[in-house]
Amino acid sequence: MGPPDPINGAFPGGVPNKTVDLPITFMFMLLFMLGAYVHITIYRRNAKRGHKFLISDIVFDFCMIRTVTCIFRITWSLVTTRGVVLMALLTENGGASLLFAVNIFFAQRLVRSIHPKAGWCTAFGQLTFILLITVPVFVILNMTSTIVSFFSAGNVDRLELADDLLKFGSSWNTWLAIFPIVVVSGCLSVPGPKPERFGSGSQRVKVALLYFGSVLLITGQSIRLFALFNKEPPGTTSVVFSKAVFYTTGFAFELVVVGLYAIMRVDLRFHVPNGSSGPGDYSGDEKKSDYTVEEIERLIGGLEVPHQIMRERKGPEDMEMVFTIFFATKKDENPKETEKMGETEVKVEEATLPERPKRITRRQTLIDAIKPPPRTPRESSGYPDITAMYQEMGGGDYAARQSGKPSMYSQFDNSKVYDAQYQQYWRSNGKEKGTMRSIDLKR
Repeated sequence: MGPPDPINGAFPGGVPNKTVDLPITFMFMLLFMLGAYVHITIYRRNAKRGHKFLISDIVFDFCMIRTVTCIFRITWSLVTTRGVVLMALLTENGGASLLFAVNIFFAQRLVRSIHPKAGWCTAFGQLTFILLITVPVFVILNMTSTIVSFFSAGNVDRLELADDLLKFGSSWNTWLAIFPIVVVSGCLSVPGPKPERFGSGSQRVKVALLYFGSVLLITGQSIRLFALFNKEPPGTTSVVFSKAVFYTTGFAFELVVVGLYAIMRVDLRFHVPNGSSGPGDYSGDEKKSDYTVEEIERLIGGLEVPHQIMRERKGPEDMEMVFTIFFATKKDENPKETEKMGETEVKVEEATLPERPKRITRRQTLIDAIKPPPRTPRESSGYPDITAMYQEMGGGDYAARQSGKPSMYSQFDNSKVYDAQYQQYWRSNGKEKGTMRSIDLKR
């Protein structure tokens, strides 16, 4: 004997009625509408100031789906037709996946903060991308299977196939709910470098927030999965199918997650700089490691400021040190007006307001989330020959140090300027400036 007609089976929470389900569902509908308003307000305010955070928009979409679910359950308590029951079940089973995607985003950012090299590797990026893509794919699969089962009464083979697809889709959704805890716990158990700071708040609060929200969502998804694999006849007294379990593990837990994410301001805690695409981008450092002399020279050259690298020598613990002089080649164009107010001298000069941040649209946010923009390469700029300028001014007879690097070196020779007494300068405390002024670089 094949599976019965889905409309005659037992549903989690039972068939809604006017006395109990209608007022409770109406209350949840108002709360979900409030959650949608709060999160879309946060998203729009952030978008106006260029603060891109797509996750607030996803939570808003989830709240709207749950609002529609409550509307159809209220209608179901008044009118019991196949179409109304179908729409109530479709929106009920498909909405939770959006919160699973939100937690996957949070887990991805935590992993990239805890272990930047592993989090930014291609394999992990593709894994999370595939998981996020499967969210809408399995929502469509579950909706299609439910529709087919509701309109295939009497066709045993089709009902069994639709039931198997529903079980597979629900099992995959359970994995999506568990994945954030699994991957973050794995990263925390492996020693690594100091985590990169991103967003606001401590790392522990971020992890605790993700764990708490994931546990609540896993509980609700596990109840739905158990009810799907253990079907009961209509009018069952099983606790899993009771109204208390349905409203608590379903709507109530989801509302707690929605409210908690709004109160704890996940838009600030889990925000990362726009265009982040590699280790160090979360904290603003281009490279979280030690620097060689060549790397320092390359970074100095990227400043696009006229400069001259004068010498290199060994410092404390055989550390290579690079001395650089920067030249201010441009004079102030606007004369400063000075006003004296009593004994205080106040300098007044023209100031320009910073450019207003560009508004972030939902379309651009989605595009950047799927395909992050590449890093903009820095163009190398040529500088004047500082050594030749120095010789024209009559300074010294030392031969210029030649190098094919973009930065410029002075005419001072390392062997002529090194002295053991100057080594003490780097180990002194509080008198660096005075000692540096007393050094004769031509000696």
